[in-house]
Amino acid sequence: MSSQNPSPDYAWPPSVMGFDMPSPSARGRDGDEPVMVAFLSVHPDNYWIEAFCSEVHHFKQQHQLVDVQMDAQCLVVIGPAGILRNLTADVRSFVNRVSRVGLQRRVMDRVASEDILARSVTETAAAQHDLDLVARMPGMNAMLEAVARETGMRIAAVARVSDTRWTACAVYDAIDFGLQAGQDLALETTICNEIRQHGRPVMFNNASQHPVFSRHRTPALYGFESYISVPIFRRDGQFFGTLCALDPQPRQLGPAIVQTIEKFARAIGAEIDGELPLPQPEIEPQP
Repeated sequence: MSSQNPSPDYAWPPSVMGFDMPSPSARGRDGDEPVMVAFLSVHPDNYWIEAFCSEVHHFKQQHQLVDVQMDAQCLVVIGPAGILRNLTADVRSFVNRVSRVGLQRRVMDRVASEDILARSVTETAAAQHDLDLVARMPGMNAMLEAVARETGMRIAAVARVSDTRWTACAVYDAIDFGLQAGQDLALETTICNEIRQHGRPVMFNNASQHPVFSRHRTPALYGFESYISVPIFRRDGQFFGTLCALDPQPRQLGPAIVQTIEKFARAIGAEIDGELPLPQPEIEPQP
């Protein structure tokens, strides 16, 4: 769900660009504790710093670290050398988690702003209307379960995507991923925003090994490896949003899966305009 070419006025949250393990004396510290420095891609903003402060205590306890400190545009991790040498993947995951929490704080602050609400009252009302519309669709939960079953992924969702807002309208979540109906994400961090612009499906089996999405910031930011998303169009051709599925683990996907998800997306688009009821997925017999 992110734009590879985000708008210039949007500040992406930090990610880890690299590591170093200087000697304690090189860092000007007393004692001989080993340290590892994680260099961040950008200087953290206030939302990120607040999220870091709320998450760092658990991270230190989880990995038995002496301390984790912010130092300008880097993190200084202090602890036993044996732990530090094997901690790079966990530090990357920690930074991405802090970035997600910081993003959500930013979204909540933006939604709560009286000035923004005053300027976007029409968009807010439209988003709530569409959220209620999708929530009332008979068979929506069954369809999302069918999407999850067909793709082998454990999270599926219908998202309303405008040029200013991404809103989850319906969610199937079998692993407590954290996405809920009615939740907004920062539009610029979603792959759905790219789909809104080009109107084509996006699919990958393993982001870490993909020639494009291994360098894309969204899979790492939100913590998924496999992903499929297809556009939902209204009857008049207007873009509504996306039907998507994702999973933290790689999955094997192919053209047949895209066709199946597109069929579901067309059904949702028709139901949005009151043309046809959603098809009822076949119920697999219980053994």
